[in-house]
Amino acid sequence: MPTLRAMLIRLLGALALVLAVLIVAAAMGTVVTSRSYRDAAELSMRRSTGANQLLIDILDAETGYRGYVLTGSDAYLEPYSESRTRYPNDLAVLRELTRSEPDLIARAEALDATAQRWFRETTTVLSLRQRDPAAAIARINQGAAKRETDEFRRQFALLRADVLRLRARDLREADRRRNLVLGVIVLVAVLALAVLAGSVRRVWRNVGDPIAQLALGVGRVARGRLSDPVGVQSGSVREMAQLIRGFNAMQLQVFQQRDAVAAAARREVAQQTERRLWETVQNGLLPERLPNTPVYRVAARYRPAETALLVGGDFYDTYLLADGRLAVMVGDVTGHGATSAAQAAGLRFGWRTMVAVDPRPHVVVAALNAQMARAELRSNGVFASIIYALIGPDGTGVYTRAGHPPPVLAGADGCRELLSEERGPLLGVVDDPSWPEVPLEIAEGETLVMFTDGLVEAGAPEREQFGVERVCDVLYAERASAAQVRLERAMDAARRHDRGRLRDDVVIVAVERIARIDEYPT
Repeated sequence: MPTLRAMLIRLLGALALVLAVLIVAAAMGTVVTSRSYRDAAELSMRRSTGANQLLIDILDAETGYRGYVLTGSDAYLEPYSESRTRYPNDLAVLRELTRSEPDLIARAEALDATAQRWFRETTTVLSLRQRDPAAAIARINQGAAKRETDEFRRQFALLRADVLRLRARDLREADRRRNLVLGVIVLVAVLALAVLAGSVRRVWRNVGDPIAQLALGVGRVARGRLSDPVGVQSGSVREMAQLIRGFNAMQLQVFQQRDAVAAAARREVAQQTERRLWETVQNGLLPERLPNTPVYRVAARYRPAETALLVGGDFYDTYLLADGRLAVMVGDVTGHGATSAAQAAGLRFGWRTMVAVDPRPHVVVAALNAQMARAELRSNGVFASIIYALIGPDGTGVYTRAGHPPPVLAGADGCRELLSEERGPLLGVVDDPSWPEVPLEIAEGETLVMFTDGLVEAGAPEREQFGVERVCDVLYAERASAAQVRLERAMDAARRHDRGRLRDDVVIVAVERIARIDEYPT
């Protein structure tokens, strides 16, 4: 009987020959398929880029056109003229990329026809603007240019859809070639299996049977039977005997550690279940969506503390009154856990109910104080802070603070904290206090930002607090970004300041005034 080494040498020699053929076939197929995929993807990308460039030309021209008509400034004519000059060259590029596809040629021509009509209309309006601005604005209001712009976008979408369809067709052709290559590889693999078949039977008698016995032992372990060792057969090779003895030793250790592992798993499941429960509770403290008006854009961000399992008491809400005024509130209940979460939810729903009845800040805050002024809450040290702003469509309004950090007002010229000595105590501390209303004015382009103390106190007590100045620095540095981005950047900066974690819940709400009220019809 040949030795195991001799059998393995012959087996490896046969496999080497078959695998060499397999590698050559796979390499050739990979090269051909990769080239097909690359060519299809590259052509599709170039066609999409060409179409996108035409859209960019039209959008740039439209920006200059609208700017000149509305302001009369010659500076707006430069982007319009540059875009109109670029357009013929960009159109020629797109035609060259689509010349092999009749459908794309037709789409490109339809796109160009729409663009030409738009250019003619804008040329007429620009000329009219120089002679009679009122007539030019009247012609714009007729909507001819806008209809052509909308038609251009529709034709652009159809062109993009055709580009993607042709790309899918090319990829299907590449898939067909790939399948042919795979067929060759499969045939070679079958040959390799045939070579293996003759040697496997002989190897099995000396190696396979002991492995089968070991597999049965593994199956018993998988079913929880850890007390049955695997026997070492007399015909087993030395390596298999050592493996079986090692398996038996491992089985004994698993038997001893099973109870400890099961207990740890039960604890982990319990923690995950509790975490999901509290996350569900926290979601109930936050509004499903924020109102946006023609005058204001509202954004909010909430992030729970990263060092505690239980949910905190931070909450916020907004309410758009029928007369156009916007009510915004941010609050914080002391502590964590079920009591704080329940009180936060109660305050949020109580605030929303009161705002619908009488939105005046001092009235609403007084009602919330009565809700918190219960003996059991005071004895447990449960209090709440809140800031509530009521803002009119013209940017003026008032706000009231009950032991809460003051807001900041950020704009193109800077960011400042709205400091005022006029504030009231925490909710639930005094039975019959008063909360003065502080005047507030948000200019066009400015953003009112309200937050809980978890933002400005990030880093304490181990290091200096993040502070209001750093909040303002981030908001000013990101002044060109959307409100949501500015809030996220501020929260990330506080997190980095606190060594990559937040020790307390953080809520940030921003109200950005995006237009003057007289620019919108009543």
